[in-house]
Parts: sequence; structure tokens; C-alpha cells
Amino acid sequence: MQNFNWNGLLKILEIKHLNASGQVLWEHFNVHNLVHQDGEEFLLRAAFQGGPISTIIPENYYLGLDNRQSVSIVDTMDDLIGEPGGSGYERQAVSSTTDFLLNFENDHYVATSPVVAFRATTGNWGPVSNLFLTDKLDNSGYLIATATLPSGIQVNSGDHITVRIGMQLRDCVTSS
Repeated sequence: MQNFNWNGLLKILEIKHLNASGQVLWEHFNVHNLVHQDGEEFLLRAAFQGGPISTIIPENYYLGLDNRQSVSIVDTMDDLIGEPGGSGYERQAVSSTTDFLLNFENDHYVATSPVVAFRATTGNWGPVSNLFLTDKLDNSGYLIATATLPSGIQVNSGDHITVRIGMQLRDCVTSS
């Protein structure tokens, strides 16, 4: 039996933490993620049960930040810990119909989101250690995927985090 390492379907193409002056405090690229069982169900329903007029695919997907110390395939929205509340933090919407660009790169397709920003406008928040993707603005939806950040982030008033994600099937597995 061949062993495979799962890299997920989505990945953070780039993530940056900038201070109020716009100085980059840190940045990371190509951070792989875990697709949750909820996400697997969501993607399979959208692909194979949505029909010609899908009611499964949402108008927007939402990116959020939380502080779970470990991420598990069985996590759901109820398992989020330490998602900031207030001080300017809010989940960031990415339109399912207009925001993702589909490109053909290196013999594979990739769907890329625009850069979105999480801003600490009225105070500090964090720490946060994960970026997650869901299909709802509240906690009633599917927890599709989570990427664990290389280090926890404390965001001070005026700071912001920018992120761009991509989906490419070529990242599903790498042989070991």
C-alpha cells in the first residue's frame, strides 16, 4: 500500500502581518491546510448533489481566524476557539461567483482569491494561530478547511493581516 501525505485542497498562497505603518512584521507563503470532514461533505455535495441550479454553493465564502491549539479532521464550527470578537475583527467574505480567478499554471488549474484584510481598528485582538474557511458568516455552516499558521499572532490596534488563498487539485497528495 502506498502512503500519501494530504496537503488539502486549499492553501494560503500568502499571508502577511503588517503594523499600523504598513511595515511587514512577518509573512509566509504556500501554507497547506487540513480539509475537515465537514469540508469534504460540503465539496462533494456541491459537486455531485447541487444539480444545475445549486442551492449548496453559497454567495460568499468566509475566511476567519481562531486560536485552536490543535486542528483535527473532525473539527466543526462548534470547535472554534478564540475567534476574535470586536476591535474591528470580522470574517472576510470572498464571492463564490466573482472573486476567484481561474488560471492555468504549470499544467494545472488554480482558483485564486483576491487579497483580503483583517484589521484591528479599535483595539488589540489575538492571539490567533489558524485561518479557516467556511460557507457562512455565523457558526451555522460547514468548517471547510483550516490552515495552521507557523506562529501565533497578536494583532495590535492599527495592525492588519492580509491573506490570499488558492485551490488547486494538484496539491491533494504528494507521495512519500
